[in-house]
Amino acid sequence: MADERLIPAGIRDKSNLALNELIDGAATIDLTPLLVYIIDNVDASALPHLIEQFHVAGSEGGRLAENETLKRALLKRAIDMHRMKGTPAGLRQALTEIGFGGKENLTIIERSGDIHYDGSVIYDGLYNYASIGGWAEYTIVLSCPITNDQAVLIQALCKEFVPARCHLRAINWTRAFLRYNAEVNYDGNYNHGTA
Repeated sequence: MADERLIPAGIRDKSNLALNELIDGAATIDLTPLLVYIIDNVDASALPHLIEQFHVAGSEGGRLAENETLKRALLKRAIDMHRMKGTPAGLRQALTEIGFGGKENLTIIERSGDIHYDGSVIYDGLYNYASIGGWAEYTIVLSCPITNDQAVLIQALCKEFVPARCHLRAINWTRAFLRYNAEVNYDGNYNHGTA
């Protein structure tokens, strides 16, 4: 408590003494919950509001960030993601922050529809030879398995992070969840490696 003798005699009454006690009590309040921009320390209940504030909700990554760790990582990189929006690096970073990226897991093939018969690439379905407007097409190749609903969310994320002139040709993944052992019903939730 602050020394009451420091209050001038002319204003030392009950109300000013009570105000002095109130100010002393305010100094003991823990203000760390108010530091919401320290993403590692913020309460988990504030994460959806911060995701909305930093404009990474919905198709910009918020729906694909399925756990608290991914949401915090998305928030930490939100400003950089918006700075690089419209570039392949921005798309790669957005996919990495929601758990689908990494150098070994993600490949973005630019101009996948502008390939000519010159032997520079092999025809494996990832490329479309000499299509009209092929310079604006790109393909995403993932080495991690994804479900059909995740593929739809990734397509929406791509629309947010690439220029409007670019078109996603396909999302391919090299590993699938399914094995032909009669363990899984083919109910439309999964497919065989492309969307």
